[in-house]
Amino acid sequence: MKQIYSNFIRTVIAVGSLCFYSFSVNASTPWQAWPAVGDARLTWGPWVIYDSELRSPDGVYQGEGDHLALVIRYHRNIDSEDLIEATDDQWRHLGISSSKRSRWTNQLEQIWPDVKKGDRLIFVMEGNQGAFFQGNRRIGVLQDFEMSQSFLYIWLSPNTAYPEIRQQLIGKR
Repeated sequence: MKQIYSNFIRTVIAVGSLCFYSFSVNASTPWQAWPAVGDARLTWGPWVIYDSELRSPDGVYQGEGDHLALVIRYHRNIDSEDLIEATDDQWRHLGISSSKRSRWTNQLEQIWPDVKKGDRLIFVMEGNQGAFFQGNRRIGVLQDFEMSQSFLYIWLSPNTAYPEIRQQLIGKR
């Protein structure tokens, strides 16, 4: 009887710890628990630049205004200046004015780090703002809804420079 009681207590403690861990992870960073909508790889010639994954609370892309997380895992070391320049190029491609691009890239300069091979940068859009994470650590918040949407449009706009990546990310291979 003592052995049965002891096993029961261990099981209760294990299940309780697992529930607490699951709750604390989901409460602090819910995007981590969201299922993937789709994934894609960006290459340049023979080089892999990054792997990306789009997540949503229900694993479905429904367009603008969704709660979304874009997870990018880099396969190369890239300076933050190069990331910002590439972002500015994509915003220019999407027709965003130079004054907005300048203001927005100045904000990114305050947030983005240099990335190393294996690093993950994550952009999470919830409600009217977006947040950047490096790994699981939040590194900056964008309170400008238009900037947040325009960042996601680099990959998700029908006018993106990478239509194949868009199709893969939104789950339409």
